[in-house]
Amino acid sequence: MRTALALLELARPAQWIKNGFVLLPLFFAHALLDGDALRGALLATAAFCLAASAVYAFNDARDAERDRLHPDKRMRPVARGAVGAKPAYCLSAALALLSLLIAAAVRIEVAAVIALYLGIQLAYSLGLKRIAYLDVVIVASGFALRIIAGGLSADVPLTPWILAMGFLLALMLALGKRHGDLVHVEDVRARAASGYDLATIERLLAGLSGAVIAAYVLYTFSPEVIARHGHHALFYSTPWVLLGVLRYLFLVFRRGAGGDPSRLAVRDPVLLLATVGWLATLGGILYL
Repeated sequence: MRTALALLELARPAQWIKNGFVLLPLFFAHALLDGDALRGALLATAAFCLAASAVYAFNDARDAERDRLHPDKRMRPVARGAVGAKPAYCLSAALALLSLLIAAAVRIEVAAVIALYLGIQLAYSLGLKRIAYLDVVIVASGFALRIIAGGLSADVPLTPWILAMGFLLALMLALGKRHGDLVHVEDVRARAASGYDLATIERLLAGLSGAVIAAYVLYTFSPEVIARHGHHALFYSTPWVLLGVLRYLFLVFRRGAGGDPSRLAVRDPVLLLATVGWLATLGGILYL
């Protein structure tokens, strides 16, 4: 029983919320009520959840020795000895294979996207994650691939702006996480070794926040969107995006809370309000 719980912990189901990006094309394309599109998108989401868990298990097994020296990561299942490295690698392989099989059942192109995601994440785990700034670009690319998989699985068109918005938002969140990590590192040499510095990250975050909002506004006014919905009312959901972005910047800059974006999204009341308000506004515009 303990081993089973430890293996479940290794899969990090709490992180599956990130795979909601797969559903964005379905939602924006006004296709939630299309049974076939919804089924395909949900299966693709499940496949990405399993693929992400495969990556987590592989990382935890590979980095166990290093994690034991970290104040928080030392409590991960492999690092604390609840699961051996070999079972963790086996779990990773099984989850990766299952994710590909589920994706292939939806559409072979979706399986190809997930295979690309797994390949990039493998390269990331084996060394690319130690290259400053390239690491956050790789993390953000994973979210762009989720959006592409969502469009393919639901068979709905993707506009360049929704891809740009998803990528830029993910890049902003990844940099915010790096900022939070640096704030809590007191050793100057350790900060320097990371390749990051707070001032550069903060300048990038300020620029990215503006780019995210601009991409969203351009998406709401794009000819494809107006032609699909017959109006530009999606623009009225922009204040919620603005609130969410500004609140996130406040938490990162003033409180050093870049940390885990998934945890922030459900624990901070203002971010939660922005998310719920955005979804409710979009739902009303698109479906009511």
